[in-house]
Amino acid sequence: MFDPESFVENAVNKLKLVEGKVVAAVSGGVDSTTAALLAYRSLRERMIPVMIDTGFLRKGEIDTVVKSLRDLIPIEVIDARQEFMNALIGKSDAEVKRKTFREVFYRKLGKIVSEVGATHLVQGTIAADWVETAGGIKTQHNVLLQLGLDPEKLYGFSVIEPLADLYKDEVRAVARYLGLPEEMVKRQPFPGPGLLVRTVGLVTPEKVELCREANHVVETYLSKMGYSQYFTAIFENEGDENEGVKRYRARATGVKGDNRVYGGIVSIDWDLEKIESIRGLVAKLSAGDVTHVMIRLSKGKGKYSIAVRAVMTEDFMTADFARVPPEKLREIKDELMKLPEVGEVLYDVTSKPPATIELE
Repeated sequence: MFDPESFVENAVNKLKLVEGKVVAAVSGGVDSTTAALLAYRSLRERMIPVMIDTGFLRKGEIDTVVKSLRDLIPIEVIDARQEFMNALIGKSDAEVKRKTFREVFYRKLGKIVSEVGATHLVQGTIAADWVETAGGIKTQHNVLLQLGLDPEKLYGFSVIEPLADLYKDEVRAVARYLGLPEEMVKRQPFPGPGLLVRTVGLVTPEKVELCREANHVVETYLSKMGYSQYFTAIFENEGDENEGVKRYRARATGVKGDNRVYGGIVSIDWDLEKIESIRGLVAKLSAGDVTHVMIRLSKGKGKYSIAVRAVMTEDFMTADFARVPPEKLREIKDELMKLPEVGEVLYDVTSKPPATIELE
């Protein structure tokens, strides 16, 4: 059984061997925050925690994180929104977007590390990150060493990853032991590139902002339901419909065997009261080139489709779609349809595999 006390003691002792100043990259998620707390416990004033505002964060993210952690670690916020948007606007390929984000992110951190006279960067990479990246399922922006990338040569610093052998449930146990507030321990997982990977296809400021607002609606409605992760993704409401099945031009990430694939997104009309009976159809559609199957909650002619995603999982390596009560889905749909340019609302009923949790 995992023992957080022993883990913390060993990790702190290892960190004490690091010389000089260290920068810790904090995103607000439990992984990066726990890594920063470990470093702070060991290094104290030699550890400089920073949070980069990429422009792809959730609504109110900066204020929430700084307020929640103000009694534990001091955080300096770096505004880099324009840099990230300039680099990503107009890009549409999922892999190109992730790699572009990684490059901007680490070059920005490299500049910060140099300015404060540090030589090391602490980050919250966990086992699921590098296992999925090395396995080709998706490129996590914070995976470098495991791909043979040399951060010292590329960006001017060495990377410290104290949580690299832990999975999410173990990270949360360490976070509790370190005194992280429970609202942060249980906080919704949020990908490093943030809303970038939920803005499926072409990146535009309008699309990102709409995704941010839609995500806020879903987090508000589902925050007390106990699901492992819940969010929205956005893509263009463009596609062809045949015999009640709509196939979108947008593509999303999935898993076939141990490999990542890009496949189609489809939506269907289905009775929400009989959601369990949809599994057979999902399996049939996913046997082809489809990676995400969704139930249509509303139809319209607006510019964008909003996909609601909620899952249950222990380790995020596999997941099942959450059984959100039909009345709750209808309430969410009504709120999302009030947003500008929203043409339809969908509910993703694909498990992992064959889908990934995020759409990109």
